[in-house]
Amino acid sequence: MQKLVTIYLENFAYARGKMLTGSLADKHGLVEEHLQSYLGEGWRIAMLTSLGGGGDSAAHGWLAVVLEKP
Repeated sequence: MQKLVTIYLENFAYARGKMLTGSLADKHGLVEEHLQSYLGEGWRIAMLTSLGGGGDSAAHGWLAVVLEKP
């Protein structure tokens, strides 16, 4: 079985730490927090790729993670 997880990251979230607002504020900023529950349930990372860019003083992008579970 496979699962695709996408994670949006931007440098301003890291600068502000955990003081974010929005529906995913408690899971934003650190990739490990997004994947922790899946890895704890026995999923493993099969592939990871990124797409990103920046402009002015912002850097942002996506991680796409393919998870597998036997």
